Amino acid sequence: MQDEQVIEFLKQHPDFLQKHPEVLDHLVLHHEAGEGAVSLMERQIKVLRERQVANREKLAEWVRVGRENDAIAERMHHFTLSLMQAHNEADLIARVHASLRTDFDIVSVRLLVDPETRPNVDALLPAARTRCGHFVLDQRRTVFGDDAESIASMALVPIGPAASLGALALGSIDSERFTPAMSTDFLARMGELLGAALLRCRMQAA
Repeated sequence: MQDEQVIEFLKQHPDFLQKHPEVLDHLVLHHEAGEGAVSLMERQIKVLRERQVANREKLAEWVRVGRENDAIAERMHHFTLSLMQAHNEADLIARVHASLRTDFDIVSVRLLVDPETRPNVDALLPAARTRCGHFVLDQRRTVFGDDAESIASMALVPIGPAASLGALALGSIDSERFTPAMSTDFLARMGELLGAALLRCRMQAA
């Protein structure tokens, strides 16, 4: 489009910029302030535009995080419903595996809840808190056995107060899936839900 066409369009639509103020963000207006100088007004406009861009990026990030949290909350809802529908401990364990595989895309799952066969949970979770990261091979073998070498990152979630009922182990071939810096709030809630469901099943079986 030629300059003359733009000028003619604006003449025919004098309220165009009023109707579309977002266009002003893309206009470059210079104010005379002497040779080699930048006017205060021009500097202020530049700063305001930079702030507007930063605010838009921040808002976009908040929206992205909010959507991710909504998706996780929906998966947690499905997980909770599945636990509530378990008839016994064996059914509960099967449902946990199915939900984690289907809803959370986690294939390597171990429930360390059998007091007679489970490894020393206290050694794996010395503070009885959810732990994520890159565990050493011996620790991975303790949990995942022959599959340990394919596990690049792992999460251990205590089940029951102070991991009294055991732990939930989640493994991934992705080294960035479970990292020490990630938030563990949802994993901790998952452990609490699983502990309550496990106690219910055991009380019904007693």
